[in-house]
Amino acid sequence: MDATVSRKLANAAAALSRFEEAVNGLDADPIRRDSAILRFTLALETTWKAARSVLIAGDGMERDFSGQPRAVVRECRVAGLIDDATATAILAILDDRNEVVHTYREAAARALAERLPGHAAVLRLWLDALNRQAAP
Repeated sequence: MDATVSRKLANAAAALSRFEEAVNGLDADPIRRDSAILRFTLALETTWKAARSVLIAGDGMERDFSGQPRAVVRECRVAGLIDDATATAILAILDDRNEVVHTYREAAARALAERLPGHAAVLRLWLDALNRQAAP
């Protein structure tokens, strides 16, 4: 495995582990909720960037793509790393990330907090698939 891919996968694994810890400690406290949301954004960012590296290193791209998260998800699907349901779930996760990083609304934060456990599970599936693809 290429050193860059290995580093990006390790970064994603660390960020996802911290996100999972935050989700497990989630309660009604708004500070813990906001911390979990921040961990969510970090886990998502590091995971899609790791996916981009895996695709580039493995020539898993069927066509040229912009390197944007949605394009990376589509290419992961084309490469067979994830199935349609997982790709659809990741695209919904990206929508949640976009909403939370561009504007902060209390009601949206509460709604997102309820979805965080499912998001963690989907990100774990994606990262596991990336690790399998990158394994020698």
